[in-house]
Amino acid sequence: MWRVDLLTGRATSGLLLLAVLGVSLAALWLFRERRTLLLRLRAQGAVLAEQREALAVAAVTRERARIVHELHDVVAHGVSMMTLGVGAGRMIMEKDPARARETLRVAEESGRQVLLELQRMLSLLNPGDGPVGTRTPQPRLSDLCDLVARVRGEGLRVEVVEEGHPAEIGLAFELSAYRIVQEALGSALRHARARSAHVTLCWRPGLLDVLVRDDGQGPPAPAAGCDLLGVRERVAMFGGTVESGPLPGGGFAVRARLPTTGEARPAPHPAG
Repeated sequence: MWRVDLLTGRATSGLLLLAVLGVSLAALWLFRERRTLLLRLRAQGAVLAEQREALAVAAVTRERARIVHELHDVVAHGVSMMTLGVGAGRMIMEKDPARARETLRVAEESGRQVLLELQRMLSLLNPGDGPVGTRTPQPRLSDLCDLVARVRGEGLRVEVVEEGHPAEIGLAFELSAYRIVQEALGSALRHARARSAHVTLCWRPGLLDVLVRDDGQGPPAPAAGCDLLGVRERVAMFGGTVESGPLPGGGFAVRARLPTTGEARPAPHPAG
């Protein structure tokens, strides 16, 4: 009887040993598979990071090209005005010297503004850009009324308030401020599911604050980076700053601060 018990004990021990060995081999296999999976995930993460970086660079390039094309129209308009001013001054030089001097002074100022816009355009210009787009006049701050009407037609209630006394600014500055409002409202429509938005143009000595607030959820992180890329590029072109993020009480806000030059005008600029 004791021999049977001994044999049974040995068999049980052997089975336990085989079970332990099997579990050990399975654990080793799982460890190796986990390590292989982690290495594969790290490699895929590196590839995705490179792809995201490439997409970001491409997005910056496209946005800068678009800005350059817009500035081309601004510069062309400035050169046209300068040429007309010089021609008019030459024609009335003998009949009305005082008026001719004023006309030439305005043309000279237009020339300085054109040079400034050219410098900004060249700083963004990339070789290999496509052909310049349309020659239709670029929008200005006075065109915000039309922009607001279009946005309202898409279902977003928008109010625009202008504070302070607008400064004399160039066409490129007005275009950039207009585009900042346009892109912020477009982001509210596309991603934030906003029902209403409030735009504030606050003129202070030496700068313009552009604030766009909405009652939406705000864009998701990747979309926010792409959508507000144009805002950042335009603000950087004038040496300004931009902030964006959710509001404490709900909603989303984009604030751009643009340095201005020139003297303040006596009356506010209508914003609609």
